[in-house]
Amino acid sequence: MTFRWQRALTVAKREYLTTVRRKAFVLTLVGTPLFYAVIMVVMIKPQIDESLKAMREFRAMGVVDSSGLFTHAPEEIALEINAESISLRSGTPEPSLPKGSFITRIRRFSDPKDALTALEQGELKQVLVIPPDYLEHGRVRRYASTENVFNDGGQERPVNRWLTRGLLAGRGLDSLVAERAARPARAMEVFTKNRDGAWAQRDDASEIFEFLVPFIAGLLLSISILIGGQYLLQGVSEEKESRILESMLCTLTPEDLVMGKLIGLGGAGLTLVGSWILVLAGFSGTAAIAAKVSIPPIVLGLMVAYFLLGYLFYASLMTGIGAITNNMREAQQFSFMFTFMNFVPFYMMTTLVGHPESPLAVGLSMFPPTAPVSMLLRVASPSSHVPAWQILLSLTLLAATAYLALRAAAKIFRIGLLLYGKTPTLPEIVRWLRTA
Repeated sequence: MTFRWQRALTVAKREYLTTVRRKAFVLTLVGTPLFYAVIMVVMIKPQIDESLKAMREFRAMGVVDSSGLFTHAPEEIALEINAESISLRSGTPEPSLPKGSFITRIRRFSDPKDALTALEQGELKQVLVIPPDYLEHGRVRRYASTENVFNDGGQERPVNRWLTRGLLAGRGLDSLVAERAARPARAMEVFTKNRDGAWAQRDDASEIFEFLVPFIAGLLLSISILIGGQYLLQGVSEEKESRILESMLCTLTPEDLVMGKLIGLGGAGLTLVGSWILVLAGFSGTAAIAAKVSIPPIVLGLMVAYFLLGYLFYASLMTGIGAITNNMREAQQFSFMFTFMNFVPFYMMTTLVGHPESPLAVGLSMFPPTAPVSMLLRVASPSSHVPAWQILLSLTLLAATAYLALRAAAKIFRIGLLLYGKTPTLPEIVRWLRTA
């Protein structure tokens, strides 16, 4: 018999429907994004609540000024919370503060013991003791009623700005000048060269999104390879152990089987990852639009090309491994070294993103097992300009390697399919590739 696409697609349909109808598949499809959503809420929301609680409870601060430098310092600190940042201004509050604003009153003491007694009794949240030689040495003591690594910084920054305003107060400076001195770079605009070599204003939000899109694409590629590879290993190993493949070979060629499984089980893995992409896009789409994110079409095209070629390369390897091993345990042991190579670029992310033109970054983006993720990370770097010849060479090498891996997997699958009891050695596999 010769290879026929109709038979291969029949096998692919059967493998795909069998896999997606399993309860474990549905649980993974729904449970994984839900699990990470809950984890994000559990991790981030308490931190935000803790910071807001710390600022809400920061009602009063005692000051013992032995230097005399802060006589004309503001008598209160006003914190204004908005969606973008936490800003602070010192001085007399306006009649109507925006929602989410908190006022900290300043109580002055002449004796540190009296201030600490008030702190211990709960009348104050913090006490600031400024020694006589503060101007010379800059040393100052701050006493806090509670110590929390997650909210201490949120209470320390307002105190630092109050000290700045206090040093400038009473020196004949305009209040606006004092405010600018306290926060000199609040509205600083940073310009850097973009990918086209032109100077452009740096937008942190859009740059983060522009980096995250290819980064997430690379991460999802790695996850899809891991999940799809496990489906392929499990499907081939289970059917080989149960000897179902022997009866299937009566009506199908090995090429029909390997192509059908590659499409069907691979499609199930891609369905899983594709669903997660849609969920992620639905939740982050509004934020991306607000940040004015614009992903060049060439980048989107590269994401799709590397995604498909990378998946074909690794899926072919997993199919061949499933054919030569005797059980699922052996298959997982052999496949570990290949799946690990797919995650190597993430360990080198500092070099790939920080120095995208370095020899290591170029080498990883040319080496087929690491090329998909490495090139996506290089393209994602805001300051990177990857030459077109490197992209073309990387895609050519990956496509050629994927084709050779598919051919090799089909040959190994044809012979190793009916091999039981003994895992072939490397010289035997090489001989199969020469003679099959």
